[in-house]
This record gives sequence, C-alpha cells and structure tokens, in this order.
Amino acid sequence: MSGFQDRGFALLARYAAYRIQRRFGIYVAPTSKIARSVAFPHPTGIVIGEGVIVHDRAKIFQNVTLGGARVGDQKAGNYPEIGPDTVLFAGAVVVGNVRIGANCVIGANSVVLNDIPDNSIAVGAPARIVKTAVTPAASASSTETQS
Repeated sequence: MSGFQDRGFALLARYAAYRIQRRFGIYVAPTSKIARSVAFPHPTGIVIGEGVIVHDRAKIFQNVTLGGARVGDQKAGNYPEIGPDTVLFAGAVVVGNVRIGANCVIGANSVVLNDIPDNSIAVGAPARIVKTAVTPAASASSTETQS
C-alpha cells in the first residue's frame, strides 16, 4: 500500500484526484494513502482527507467522509486509519485521530469519534459498539485455558 507521492508521482496524483473529483463528485487528497484493493461500490460524494490511511480490501460506500476534525490536522497527524476488510456504509463520518480495526462494520450515517477495535460493529451518532465478534483464534485459546 503506497500513495502516488511515495514514488515521486505527485503531479500524477493531483491529476488523478482532479479527474476523480470531476467525474464522480468525490474528493480524494493526493497525500492520502489508499490500498489498491479498496472498493468504492457507489462512488458518489466521498471525501477522503490528506492524512487518511485506508488498508486492503476496505469498502467505502457513498457520501462517506474521512478526515481531520479541524484545520491543521495534517501537521499534527490527526487523521483516521481504516483497517483491512472494513466496510463503511453510506453517510458514515470518521474524523480525527481514530483507528478503525480490521474486519469492522461502520453503520450508515454513523459518526465515529473514537477508536473501534477489530471485528466490531459500530452504529449511531456518536458511534457506539453494538457487537464485537469472537475470532476463531481467540475462542480456541480460551478453550485451551479452560481445559
């Protein structure tokens, strides 16, 4: 996972961001880091800020906003990081220095202001965790300790 700027393609990144913005109505900052395997099933109205990191196989639906909570967050590094295999449903907002773990689901129109652990489902404004799945590795280790 690397952004265009890591390879010296800053001008190409700006051009690609401009074309995407014009065609789909989305804004993706050229300095954000988005894995190639990220899916945008309905690419409309998406905003991804400067320091955002989106890992492999994430899905981002329409009208999702990922960014800083205030002006100047790029210098402070206060941007969200989205873990692998995470789904952000329509209208979700993730702002500030927030880490969303792997295999998470963020419900439609949720506002995420705090970290979300791996394998969780978060909904609401502000988002709260409604379910945390037990991974097979965690359940196997707890079974071994009980024996």
